Amino acid sequence: MKKVLKVFQMLLLCFVLVGLYAFTNYRNERRIVTEIDLKFIGNDNLYTTYEAVNKMLIVKQKGAFKAPKEKVALSTIERWLSEDPMLQNATVYMTVDGALRALLTQRTPEARVVTDSVYYLDTSGMAMPLSEFHSSRVPIISGNISALSLSDCHKIIEFVSRDVFLKKNIVGIRVIKDQDYVLQCRLDQFEVRLGAATALQEKTSNFKAFYNKALKENSLQSYSLVDVRFKNQVVATKN
Repeated sequence: MKKVLKVFQMLLLCFVLVGLYAFTNYRNERRIVTEIDLKFIGNDNLYTTYEAVNKMLIVKQKGAFKAPKEKVALSTIERWLSEDPMLQNATVYMTVDGALRALLTQRTPEARVVTDSVYYLDTSGMAMPLSEFHSSRVPIISGNISALSLSDCHKIIEFVSRDVFLKKNIVGIRVIKDQDYVLQCRLDQFEVRLGAATALQEKTSNFKAFYNKALKENSLQSYSLVDVRFKNQVVATKN
């Protein structure tokens, strides 16, 4: 008899626990989500803000965010966030306690393109609008801009950014025409005729050798152009 009672008590306990779990799960699923916790990761320079992203979501939602937990479409919110021109990536998820969160990665400019319009070129080589919240000090690309020249300039900027000397001294790229580029230096009225975006290591090594030699001779200010287009040859033009 005691054994039967013990089994009955165990079954009753299991029934109660299952019932509590089901009730808790039901209440959790019926919970109303009223906000999204936004968090930017990575770069501290925010080209957009929490307020701007929230405002965009309100416009997409057509009102303040409010929905039962089970009806929150995470993929839809991610798609809305991906439409923000300042964001590179957005990951939206629901926590165990029912909070809705979004991890946001902003796009990073690598150059400013100056043509009839002005915009950034980001680290993926894609056009990125200027931000009303932050202005980035990056090299300037100007001249006869085309899709091909922008692709080449992206390649050159990436190369420059990996070299301490070049990153310090190169402030822009002037596009003469497709596959003919001039590097603009921090030193006033001093340029490097690069030509095509090929053999960058060899060309920039030749330029650095010339630069350091002229610097030691205190003659750097005498030159306005260094042409490194030709293999194993540097042609310098004086002022």
